[in-house]
Amino acid sequence: MPRYFISYRKTEGLGQKPEWGSFTTESDLALEAHAIRERVERRLQVLGEQLVGGGEVFWLGQGPLDEFFVRREEASPEVTVVYGLIQER
Repeated sequence: MPRYFISYRKTEGLGQKPEWGSFTTESDLALEAHAIRERVERRLQVLGEQLVGGGEVFWLGQGPLDEFFVRREEASPEVTVVYGLIQER
């Protein structure tokens, strides 16, 4: 079963520095940008966090998990959510 990496820019309150929150899923959900965004927004509601950024969702492609942590840092400030397919080593 494929495993997907999803990461989003978040903050827990006003005046705090944004940071990345991440999770993985093996769900067969439709991995289109709008479906990923909805899933992240549900998670934010449960955790009491706020999304930071311009609202763009960006597909990172396929690769090892550690590579995704590096590639998300390269995302422009407008990118709010990044996701990709984890390639097992």
